[in-house]
Amino acid sequence: MKKSLTKLFLLRFFFYFSVIILIFLHPGIKVNFDRIGIMQWFVIIPLMAVLAFIPDKRIKMRTRQITALVTLSLLSLIAAGVSIGVFVPFAAGLICFALTYLLFQRTQQYSRWARIAAIEPFFFAWVCLRLLSLSRSGEEIAGQSMALTQFILVWTAVVFLFHNIVIYLCLFPKSREKAWKEGLVFALGAFAVLVVLLVVLPPDFVRNAVIQNLVSERIPERIRPSDSDRDLPRRGEGRRTLPRGERGQQGELRGVSEHDWPGRGGGSGESRQYMVKIVVSAREPVYMGESFRGQLDPVHGFLLSAIEPANELTRQRFFVTWTSGEREFDRNRRRHEVFSLSTMQQKYLPYRPVVIDPTILSEDTGPLRYIHQTVSNTHLGDPLLLVNTPTRPFTEREKNMLAHYLEIQLEENDRIEFEKYLDDALRMWHNNREEYIKSDEYLKLIFAEEDEWFFGHGYNRNEYMENIIALLVSFSRYQYNLTQSNDHSIDEIKHFLFDTMEGDCVVFSNSLALLGRLAGIPSRVVTGYLAAENLQTPAHLRGLSVLRGKIPVLQQFPFGHLFMVTNLHGHSWTQFYIPDYGWLDFESTAFSIPPQGMGDFNNWDVIIPIIDDNRTFSQIRKFPWRAVGRAVLALAVFAVIGAYTLRYGRELILYIGTRRGGRAGARSLYLLLLARLAADGKPIKPASKTAHEYNELFAKSLTRRHNIPSECINKEEELPFKAFADIYSEIRWRQFANPVEEDERFQMLKHEYHNILNSTRRKGLHRSIIRIISLRGLAYL
Repeated sequence: MKKSLTKLFLLRFFFYFSVIILIFLHPGIKVNFDRIGIMQWFVIIPLMAVLAFIPDKRIKMRTRQITALVTLSLLSLIAAGVSIGVFVPFAAGLICFALTYLLFQRTQQYSRWARIAAIEPFFFAWVCLRLLSLSRSGEEIAGQSMALTQFILVWTAVVFLFHNIVIYLCLFPKSREKAWKEGLVFALGAFAVLVVLLVVLPPDFVRNAVIQNLVSERIPERIRPSDSDRDLPRRGEGRRTLPRGERGQQGELRGVSEHDWPGRGGGSGESRQYMVKIVVSAREPVYMGESFRGQLDPVHGFLLSAIEPANELTRQRFFVTWTSGEREFDRNRRRHEVFSLSTMQQKYLPYRPVVIDPTILSEDTGPLRYIHQTVSNTHLGDPLLLVNTPTRPFTEREKNMLAHYLEIQLEENDRIEFEKYLDDALRMWHNNREEYIKSDEYLKLIFAEEDEWFFGHGYNRNEYMENIIALLVSFSRYQYNLTQSNDHSIDEIKHFLFDTMEGDCVVFSNSLALLGRLAGIPSRVVTGYLAAENLQTPAHLRGLSVLRGKIPVLQQFPFGHLFMVTNLHGHSWTQFYIPDYGWLDFESTAFSIPPQGMGDFNNWDVIIPIIDDNRTFSQIRKFPWRAVGRAVLALAVFAVIGAYTLRYGRELILYIGTRRGGRAGARSLYLLLLARLAADGKPIKPASKTAHEYNELFAKSLTRRHNIPSECINKEEELPFKAFADIYSEIRWRQFANPVEEDERFQMLKHEYHNILNSTRRKGLHRSIIRIISLRGLAYL
């Protein structure tokens, strides 16, 4: 018995790890197995299962519970720390411990609760089916996962069916010798799975073929919607982002067939900008970051920060919705939902992400095939307005936490040059502060709420924000170009600040971050995309109007919440850490000299895809959940009807068999009695026990359920089943010389049959209903 239990336990372990490891092997998914995930799935759950499996003879129940509780608490704290996230691994370990103990420590006290473990196979099947669905997250992933998809489909059936057998053998340990029964269960389950695979799923679902659109002709159509500019909904201006110069030749809206969409950019030399995504947001601007650069190299400048989790989040493919377990202490932040239709699978996240949904592949949005949904705790309003709030110095804890973003590893000569620029910029600002404010409408808006009484009574101005504004204003002498390079080097920053005084957003943001760090403010550079109101020209708005009329999902949102992002809206900006407010996005080009004429990409033509009304898409990437649900429901109804047909049909056959009398009739009456007793809640007779041996189980059940005094157990002649067993054994094994005598014994057997049912039947309406719907008698098949 112990060896068989150990084999079942190891087999259960094997199924568990086989499903979890499949997540790692799948090319369409990368689960964020951080410290919590690793501890939960590979340490806590296996360890709790082992603690629960240790036999009771080796460890007492109370000792087992205390050990499990202490170990689980310590491991959960190690995994998640003192935060609300500690409850996730704790709950997982507790559930695993309870289910394992109920399955493998079979006691009479917990026998009924052990049936809860029947939900385990459905969890494994759900994981596998989820993987099958994610294998259709894009053409590239579909091509990489063809063979794996077929394996997962087969493995889903194997895990589900065999795990059910493991649980069945744990719940009914005395049935392990009846191999034919397990074979029947497996055969019925296999038949149900084959019905789903062969009837419900499309023929090409397993092959996971990639079907391309058939139309390849490019249609360079000039789009002229009926809506004029004045008919478009009015939209308000938000904070200043990229400076807008004088508008030259207005860009037009043009279209390209969705079946020949060129991707993120057009040909070289084209004065065009191609749509890459549509962002839906109730607030603007939306700074959507992809790379967070905080490590300062003395030669190469700002490099990717290995300690910033957002760098990993943007590249990961999630199995389920990702949620942040960290507490948020920053002030003046609010949850900000951002929905986007994108031509790129890559995610771009506003800071600070707290909820990220798995990427969805849409079949109905043309080239905008990737749906991204995120929720972030973003700062409300313009961070420059914080200049009017009091400040405090960084605490020692903050300095240690932000040491990575305060490091300044520069060559000595470079450091001297940058510090001189910083000193000059701060001095110019403080000496000419009033003039700067009077000459710039944006600065007037920022300092409009300045409270002279507040600052006149000894309260400190926000020194960090003053220094940031001073640096931004110092860039008012610098020409901004909309070309975007990928040069973050120190030499490029020096060349920009001291020589050309002209550059793109990359060099502006890197220069601001470096100078801010020299001023003692933690800083880093972020690259990604910017969705902002002042980047939406009439051509962008007309394009949004056209696409919104073609794409149903966009019609769920107000037009004023839609922003078109093109390949030329790729951007780089600076983030500063401000005490009490955390990391904030700053536009390094806000005060620079704006690009002029056609040097302003916003005056270039805007290219959008023309959605084909008659297009045909392959539907094989969508898992047919409704069809499978209907099939499962139909199979469940069929199984229930079949089970009751089997029960009552068998009882009817046995009842008819009792009319034959003699040995065959006695056998039918015996089996009919056992089935009806089982339906009334009496114990199931093991196949290895005789009628007299079953009498002992029957006597104990009467003692427990009918309050018969225990001393009656020893008075076997007073137990109804004892008399029935005696007569049945006599009819079954005795050779009667006189048929009349055999018939008399059979009539006595029928009398005892009715006597047992009448004297032991449980009373009450609900007991009668249970007898009618019970399927326990099927155990005698």
